[in-house]
Amino acid sequence: MRRYLSKYLSEEKILALITLGLAGLIPLAFPAGQAGLAKFSELALWVLLPALVTMGGVVLAVKFRHHRQLLNRIVTGAIAGALATLALELIRQISFAQGWMPGDMPRLIGVLITDRFMLGPSALSDFMGYAYHFINGAAFGVIFSVTFGKKPIWASLLWGQFIGLGLLISPVVDSMGIGFMGSEMPSMPITVVVAHLAWGLAFGLINHRWTAGPGWLLTPVESMPRNLKTATS
Repeated sequence: MRRYLSKYLSEEKILALITLGLAGLIPLAFPAGQAGLAKFSELALWVLLPALVTMGGVVLAVKFRHHRQLLNRIVTGAIAGALATLALELIRQISFAQGWMPGDMPRLIGVLITDRFMLGPSALSDFMGYAYHFINGAAFGVIFSVTFGKKPIWASLLWGQFIGLGLLISPVVDSMGIGFMGSEMPSMPITVVVAHLAWGLAFGLINHRWTAGPGWLLTPVESMPRNLKTATS
């Protein structure tokens, strides 16, 4: 067992797994709130904020421990994911303006995260909602880049569709009253598919260009190229 762990786990991989765990908490918080597990404002305070602060600490540890490949993947994934959200937003905004979406998701997130659902949106709630929206995109980017590294663009397109499917089957869509996966408002799932295709394409182009090293997260340590072993030790 110890030999197996030493083969697949190094300090860098342990830090990568911690990063993945923290990044995974971010997009799960909103569906958890919509499922009634807790108020989203409370989840933001007790889950999202600590996760972001802890991730900042992990990134500093990665940098000062000279794990260059992992640092590259975290930074690339975060930037690419956030920038790709701009492409998603373009599609979403067009669809919302045409009345093809049941609501403005970032503004809804904003009033929930600031606990002012009955009062309506404000400048602060809008800022918080859009901030969470783009941080979500960054988190999904980190998950892909850290796990898979540099992959063909088709892999990023599939990842985007996986994210979109996760949204459609989540309590978020169910709470909108438009049927399972938006079946009672067909324009909504179509928008989700197209918007996440745009996200996947934009993310894939950036990730493929900026990510250093192809390999999967759990590549055995001894099978890594020597120059990457040196860079990450």
